[in-house]
Amino acid sequence: MKKITKGKIIALAAILLLGFIGYQIWDRWQKAQFQENYGQYTYYAPEYRLNYAFFEGEKAIFYNWELVESEEEQQMAKVESEVGKFDNIRTFEYGYFINTYMKLKNSPKQYSLDGFNRNVPEKGEYWKLAVYKPEGERLERKEFDIFKMVRSFDGNLVPSEVDSIGIRKNATDEKRYIRIILHPKHAEKDEDYKIYFIDLDEGKIVPASEVKLDKSYLQSNFVSDTSFHDNLEKQDVGVSMTGVDLYDTYPRKNLKKAVLAQDYPELYKIMQKSDSHVAFLKEDVDIEWVQKVAELFFPPGTNVFENVTIPAKYSVDGQEHVVNSAEELQQYYKERES
Repeated sequence: MKKITKGKIIALAAILLLGFIGYQIWDRWQKAQFQENYGQYTYYAPEYRLNYAFFEGEKAIFYNWELVESEEEQQMAKVESEVGKFDNIRTFEYGYFINTYMKLKNSPKQYSLDGFNRNVPEKGEYWKLAVYKPEGERLERKEFDIFKMVRSFDGNLVPSEVDSIGIRKNATDEKRYIRIILHPKHAEKDEDYKIYFIDLDEGKIVPASEVKLDKSYLQSNFVSDTSFHDNLEKQDVGVSMTGVDLYDTYPRKNLKKAVLAQDYPELYKIMQKSDSHVAFLKEDVDIEWVQKVAELFFPPGTNVFENVTIPAKYSVDGQEHVVNSAEELQQYYKERES
């Protein structure tokens, strides 16, 4: 057996020491790289894209939002983000879909203690708005830069928040808008934060005074005026004049017995996933159309209008009625007056 000399011990110790030092240097470099590329961006919301299929031509669309997977998204999942679920806006109204996503070093919101006084992104930052608009039986996607949009409108203003209140339609030209909150640099008072609108077709900001919102959606609405909505909600199916949603509590296994699974396998596949919806693309929604779509989520032969109550103020004769068919609903329901 060979004797281990003092020199060999010293050499081995030196190798181990160099290896340890090398690992420490590499580890610190890795952490510095992570901090530079990801860790310093504490206000982050990833991008989502639409997976969709049209139904009955261009009358409705079945869709869900799918996370755009990337190296950045995977790494940012390790960072403690300040962004709440309402900041990543994924919504549909008036035929348009929008999604906002961002990577910022700090919160641009009014309550941010760090302050956010820039309309030019720092290195690595971005704040995007994706708009999807139906063109025939496909969706045309446009992407807008929030920072560029604000600078083009007024170089002295700073973006604070894209309002999750949803898409709105102009009563005069039928353009679609969403609200955005802007403020002057180094704003100190709540009054400094003011509402503006983003034109979703042109990707530009306009003053609130130039937008006259259409309020026609407040008129005829048999879904909420009667107990129809509440009846289906008890079965975890949400119905409105703009579409149908399956609540998180809806057992997806129930879809296997529904008309949707038997007659529309492509649509069934979309609705099996989370964050799935049906959007009505036409605004002239009637009782027969809502019935047709709602019945897709129940077994064949289900009467979705069973035991629907029409309150007295929404009936043609001022009396409460309990109906059991679309025909009876049409007979006794009175539309709201404009």
